[in-house]
Amino acid sequence: MHQLTPDVPRLIRWADRERLLARQREDDLGYALHAVLRATFDTLAPAPFALVHQAPRPAHLLAYSPHDAAALHDQAMSFAAPEVVAILALDRMASKPMPDRFAVGRRLGFTLRARPIIRTDRDGNRTRSRERDAFLAAIEGTEPERGPSRGEVYQHWLSARLRAGGCEPERLVLDRFRLGTTMRRDGGRALHALAGPDADFTGVLTVTDPDRFATLLARGVGRHAAFGFGMLLLKPA
Repeated sequence: MHQLTPDVPRLIRWADRERLLARQREDDLGYALHAVLRATFDTLAPAPFALVHQAPRPAHLLAYSPHDAAALHDQAMSFAAPEVVAILALDRMASKPMPDRFAVGRRLGFTLRARPIIRTDRDGNRTRSRERDAFLAAIEGTEPERGPSRGEVYQHWLSARLRAGGCEPERLVLDRFRLGTTMRRDGGRALHALAGPDADFTGVLTVTDPDRFATLLARGVGRHAAFGFGMLLLKPA
């Protein structure tokens, strides 16, 4: 796990100049952070990551990576532009090794920011798939007030992904939901503002398969792990 303290105002100025921010909308900085990490570390850019706000401390970025601090520092110092190195305050990066495995039966608390979406194929064509809010997909065709609640849908969405990732959810709480906006590239590599669900969860899980759980931590929960979603931040249960 790596910890960086990005200079957020400088990041915003850089991203605005590079046209990486959503115009006339609040931007969650997910694409801007993705871009500055790629500009600094290239293919070694850590993901998943989470931008954590804990007032009165400045925002800090936590990220998982298979590469140690020395490898990231060498990549940045060898090839990155001074401007992006300064944005990430690389000289103040802190790192620690994560456990290789968590034992079967280990209970862990967690926090998670996720994008509860599902992918659907258009007319059965997987090359024309699209992303949909899991809640909107679940209530499609139901009468108003008759379908499941947003919280129920999102908890079911997360439970399925945790179980597939080698752990059993014991408690899940949807703490916050909003529709967020960020930038994404389409199939032609053009940037577009994209709105979608942005949900914060807390909970407790039990490890059932250490290998699959290690993969889940490294890959992230759900999609858009390279844009600030899906990082399981662990704490004592």
